[in-house]
Amino acid sequence: MSDLHSHLLEPGRNRNGEDALVPFLLGARHMPVSISARDVARLDAHRLQILLVAEKQWASEGLPFRLTDTSDTFRAGLERLGLAPDHFDKDPMQ
Repeated sequence: MSDLHSHLLEPGRNRNGEDALVPFLLGARHMPVSISARDVARLDAHRLQILLVAEKQWASEGLPFRLTDTSDTFRAGLERLGLAPDHFDKDPMQ
């Protein structure tokens, strides 16, 4: 299996350009990934959509997709946007 590719989410999404998450995910396709959410100050719907699509894509390929270090702010954002605060704690490959 390929090496694990890691990424640290920025505190907020850059509204003037592409989120750094997108090129990371494109470059890490077909490889296991780990994304840290420790610095996320606010989770918006656009970034959540990117994460959910990526989670589903990685699961369909049977590859690990881990979101780690979820802060209280990140979990509150998940709830605000309609998901369980532990959504990314579950293994989508089960």
